[in-house]
Amino acid sequence: MISRSLARSILSATVAGLVIASPALATAAQAPSVLPAGKPVATDSSDVSIDVGDVHDYPYPDDTPAAMFLDPDGNFHAQSAHALYAKDDPRKWSFFQGTDISDMTADKELNVAADPENPDHRNDDTTVRCDESPTGAEASEDPTGSYSQKNFCDLVGVWVDPDSGNWIGIVHNEFTGRPFGDGLHYDSLDYAVSTDSGHTWDIKDHIITSPYSTERGDDEQFPEDTYNYGDGDPRLFVDTASGYFYVYYGSRVIGKQGKGGSNVNLSHVARAPISKKMEPGSWTKFYDGSFSQKGLGGKESNLTPVTEKDSSGYTAPEDDYDPATPGNTDEQVKAGDLPGTSPVFVMNISYDAQLGQYIGQPEGATRPGPQEYYATDDLSSQKWHLIGTGDEQDWESWYRWLVDSNSLTSGNIVGKDFRSYCSIACADDSDGQYFDVSIDSENEAATEAQNLFSTKASYTISTGRHTALGQPKKGKAKVVGTAERTDAGASWKIASTGDGAYTVTNTRSGKLLGVDSTKTAQRAWGTKVRATEAAGERHGKRHDASVGQQWWVVRDTDAATGDRTGSYHLVNRYSGLVLDLGANVTSATTDAADYSGSASVADEGQSLGISRVRG
Repeated sequence: MISRSLARSILSATVAGLVIASPALATAAQAPSVLPAGKPVATDSSDVSIDVGDVHDYPYPDDTPAAMFLDPDGNFHAQSAHALYAKDDPRKWSFFQGTDISDMTADKELNVAADPENPDHRNDDTTVRCDESPTGAEASEDPTGSYSQKNFCDLVGVWVDPDSGNWIGIVHNEFTGRPFGDGLHYDSLDYAVSTDSGHTWDIKDHIITSPYSTERGDDEQFPEDTYNYGDGDPRLFVDTASGYFYVYYGSRVIGKQGKGGSNVNLSHVARAPISKKMEPGSWTKFYDGSFSQKGLGGKESNLTPVTEKDSSGYTAPEDDYDPATPGNTDEQVKAGDLPGTSPVFVMNISYDAQLGQYIGQPEGATRPGPQEYYATDDLSSQKWHLIGTGDEQDWESWYRWLVDSNSLTSGNIVGKDFRSYCSIACADDSDGQYFDVSIDSENEAATEAQNLFSTKASYTISTGRHTALGQPKKGKAKVVGTAERTDAGASWKIASTGDGAYTVTNTRSGKLLGVDSTKTAQRAWGTKVRATEAAGERHGKRHDASVGQQWWVVRDTDAATGDRTGSYHLVNRYSGLVLDLGANVTSATTDAADYSGSASVADEGQSLGISRVRG
């Protein structure tokens, strides 16, 4: 069964002192930046190397990827789900906890949690939860009995709201089984909220639904041999640069009972401002080259790789699916009336800081075959192109996700080295595996990403003309806060680690900005950022910076155009939270931003200007 998925999300919150704040809540900076604003460097696949290492076992394969996130206390969680069709089959939303993905175990208490006011609403049996959800209430029973209930739903992607601490997630629905006597169902996407850290869930409403009817046997909407089964299998990505959620999802064109033809899998994407917290009406679908259609029932374009013959990155509307076209799917594809299965169907993505681009890893649409990797420099235009495979292993490759090899808690941003996880039909058709991947490049985009700052210069990090990140000369030397830009303690060296991250070192003290990565509590909201010796430094000998002393430097972008705004977010590699220089430097929370591209009405402390110190 091909069903739901999930993408990891970086925790959105603040950390006070200076504060590490919500990674997705971007704002426009007031200070001059090092690099000019404008379009990012064009994606170039030349000189990209992809090395695939050893294969390892993953003990918790499921019918979705494992969503990874940190709670307000800095605790690590992961979540997956399955909902099988027969009457006595299992249907569960499963949760895990641990230090990180390498040592996580089942969260036994959360996995059996039920609503005390309605005990049938349970994490270990979602039958009632799905049937009584908004989609379940609208669905119809399969008259053949092949599908034992009206709706089967999985939680596939979790984000933590920085205002409330609520867990908010995307729900993939499979409903109204066998709508035309065939063996499948319809799909749609809702969202759910938990106000008690995953113990109980309220599936609120629809967020992304089909442009076509999802009524059983609707021959008026689908007058010929095929139908479209709707929107499902989401992969969530939280974009630090633009302040938007992106959800990559799929639809299918299916032959009605007895009409023949192979299923055709189409790839789509929608987005919503993070400030809207996934609510209905905030989502727009990508259609005909831009995010222009409503998430609820709007049109959607099929994403395709950019090639020499077609640079658009999507199927033109006149060449996309039309329910009025006669013939089964195979006949329509052969005649050029329907695109074939998209190579980027069900794609999970990350921002690759080493490449300075977003990378995408599709799942099993065109398998078996080598695992493919795609890249783009601009999520506003969705121009994905193939950068390589890395191996010749034949994978079916279902339910994939990426994890940064250093933090092991997130794949929202990854460095040169990361893990690629797979739940179902992995190497040698085994379930539950991950393998080590290293992607590097000497092309222009990667060279720029790895050399944003001169090793010979010092910089100020600020939100305005006067206030900057600084370290005092006397007193508690580890403490950092805001200072006048002209103060000697407001001067910093910013150096590449060689794998996509950076260290930020105070010029006067020689101490590195960061948090203590030996303590999971240092990932919590409200943790003070300090300047300390490099991890393991003894007797004047410098060792490598710890993961808590490493930062992703993300250049902010205008969501509407893809242009760089000239400001930055500094994301701590250990906690996944963003450096905040807000006026109230002891605040433990930050209001959500209403980020809409070039406009900003949020706390200026999260989006930073980085300026070279002159003289």
